[in-house]
Amino acid sequence: MQRRGFLTGLAAGAVGWVAGGRRPVGTSTSQAYADPVPFIASAEAATPAGLFTVDQAATARLGPATFPQSVAAGDPNPHGVVIWTRVAPAAAAGQTVGWQVADAPDFGDGSILLAGTAQALPDADSTIKLPLHNGVLRPFTAYYYRFIVGGVASRTGRFKTLPLPDDAIAQVKIGYVVCQDYSNGFYNAYKYLALEDVDYVVFLGDYIYEYLDDGVGGPNNGPVRVVPPYPMGGQYPQGLEDYRHLYKTYRADPDIQATHEQYAYIQLWDDHEFFNDCHQDYHEDTNPPGLSATTPQPALRKAATRAWQEHGLAAVPYNPHKGFEDEIKIYRTFKFGTLTEMIVTDQRLYRDGPPCGDVDIGERYETPGCPAQFSPKRTMLGAEQKAWFLNKVTQSTATWKLWANEVMLNQYLFGPPLSPAVIFFDLDQWDGYPEERAEIFAAIQAANVKNFVALSGDAHLFLAGYLKTDYNDPNSLPVGVELMVGAISSGNYLDAGVDHPAPLSSPKAARRLAEAGLPADSLEPLILAYNPNMVFWNGSTWGYGVLTITQDQLVSVFKTPSTVKSQTSTLNTLATFTVPNGQVTLIPS
Repeated sequence: MQRRGFLTGLAAGAVGWVAGGRRPVGTSTSQAYADPVPFIASAEAATPAGLFTVDQAATARLGPATFPQSVAAGDPNPHGVVIWTRVAPAAAAGQTVGWQVADAPDFGDGSILLAGTAQALPDADSTIKLPLHNGVLRPFTAYYYRFIVGGVASRTGRFKTLPLPDDAIAQVKIGYVVCQDYSNGFYNAYKYLALEDVDYVVFLGDYIYEYLDDGVGGPNNGPVRVVPPYPMGGQYPQGLEDYRHLYKTYRADPDIQATHEQYAYIQLWDDHEFFNDCHQDYHEDTNPPGLSATTPQPALRKAATRAWQEHGLAAVPYNPHKGFEDEIKIYRTFKFGTLTEMIVTDQRLYRDGPPCGDVDIGERYETPGCPAQFSPKRTMLGAEQKAWFLNKVTQSTATWKLWANEVMLNQYLFGPPLSPAVIFFDLDQWDGYPEERAEIFAAIQAANVKNFVALSGDAHLFLAGYLKTDYNDPNSLPVGVELMVGAISSGNYLDAGVDHPAPLSSPKAARRLAEAGLPADSLEPLILAYNPNMVFWNGSTWGYGVLTITQDQLVSVFKTPSTVKSQTSTLNTLATFTVPNGQVTLIPS
């Protein structure tokens, strides 16, 4: 397919208009996702008659099958958002899809503000992804959207626009989540998050996992639920159709749909959107015969990226005709008025590989380390992104500076610090890049950055700790705090400590603890003793975090469902921490 046709397919051939006066706004674009949907004056003439007429009976009967992944929104801006859906191919064939944005959930008379048309094309896996930006949408305001095809309407989605960068808002509430291995548990955390009163949700990575039947706690101590077989016939993803298959399976879950329908996501990726512990176009584990951890796999990397772009919610430039390292750039920032700025980074596409070797236990995990680990040339962010990040965080004028960070920043040891027997739990985290971590923190410290908070994921545990330039110096002053949220459903320390094999998605550090006969629910004092930079650690549960940010303080609440192994659960508050304005202090309550 020619470049123009392919990009048009990804952008879904969308046109739109302002429902009020149908005045033209903006210009068309050939760059998929990089720019807003064009609002063009000729759109009305091309609209099929009755396109926006909803047949309520047909919607009740056919809606779930017509829109099997429901709707979602992402990357809010002061005057818009990305809206997304996927139409079942049979329903999409030859049909024009209508979309509407309204200021009332019933889409009643006078409430529809924006409307337009799109095509759900096979080249984009029948997805429609529309980055909207129009002045009719007011800053820091909630709106509603839906899609319509053949008289059948999707479920209604809701999103909130961002404040203007210079707006002095009083408060923002943000949910943050990570790691949702489908086969290890149900999405009970999403069931509760959908009921929270937050403004936005930040997803910190590992939206999908490459495993079909990972997990424990289900029938006969096997997976709780199993991903259907890959269309390409393998045990792990082999190409684009397999990655699409994962997203469609995960997004068909009703609880994840409920959260997407309520909030706009700020979404980034981690390793499992490609393969475990990936870096650039390499991955260490589960390679087929003839390939290894040192074999570049650019075609597979590009397939993973394309599926993420089709099914993800980020409004970022994407050009599939470039190499894997240049076709997409997902690092970006979000300003919540003058109160908060969030800086989102990519810690997979540019990072160096593991420093001490590719072997699972002993080199990547549960390792004493090696001299290469401490090379100042090692990078996780890459030179260009690191310079961009440091400029953003040191020049930000927002009261609170948030880093949406994929993997643990805190030093994470098993054994007394500086003892000959001490081991690093995981060199896939920032412990594998300690010199760059120290460089970043030293620059933040030198710039006198206040109220620096990292929101982290990946490790499948809840953590609160301090960020230091030198973790081995007890007199080193912290430059900020880290708040790590536990997994939505992925394997954790508790999964690795019971009488069945640990899921592949479990933290590898859990193996050491299980081997030592230490139950996960009694480990916190031991871990905190070995890691004085941490003030809270819990690896035995799942859940999500809620941030409430005001001028005076940032409050993080960790919330957990009682189980993910069945669909019946209760919600509990695990811990609450307050960070006062101007203080690098974690106050528990």
